[in-house]
Amino acid sequence: MINEVAEVQRYLAGKNLKKDNLYHILLLIAKWYKEQGYPKLKIRESIFAWAKENGIHIKYNVNDLIGRALEDKRRLTDNVVVRVNQADIAEINRRFDSRKTKYVALAFLCYGKAYADRDREFSVSSAALGAWLDMSRSTLQTIYIPELVDYEYLSIIQKPQNTYSWGAKKSFHSTKYRLEVPIHNSGEFILTNNNIQKLSAEIFS
Repeated sequence: MINEVAEVQRYLAGKNLKKDNLYHILLLIAKWYKEQGYPKLKIRESIFAWAKENGIHIKYNVNDLIGRALEDKRRLTDNVVVRVNQADIAEINRRFDSRKTKYVALAFLCYGKAYADRDREFSVSSAALGAWLDMSRSTLQTIYIPELVDYEYLSIIQKPQNTYSWGAKKSFHSTKYRLEVPIHNSGEFILTNNNIQKLSAEIFS
């Protein structure tokens, strides 16, 4: 999620392939092949070869997906350093008791430190976030995110308008959030290789 190159390498190796996160996975793979200099047809053929190798049926319009990947001028992130400090931890502990809620709050914080704008706003899909956390999208949406919102850690700015229009260029299954706590990328705890489970264990053990 934070280090997209490490993330896509796991997908290419057939790891962490969650069905409801497939669009996000395919988009990253398309961007990866684009950055390797592949033309459109070779990207398409490589995606279907990968899907066949991993027993995956693709229900999306792959050409539209490739078009979106090519239009995205931002390169896949690599070697992004996200740090968590004592003030970050205090803000989470001040609001929550549950270890799992703290885990989700930490994930949002790390993602925000990597991608939020100066208003502390960012977009992320629940499916992608759930896959990163090894948690179902429905559990995330019905239990943990509402608690983060209720206790003023997070605000929901905009929800997806159409859950199922994956192929439409104006529709991406992501929600726009704002962190309601300060963001300073500093501290002794460091997120390494997207391993949010390890980071949470180090902080909240």
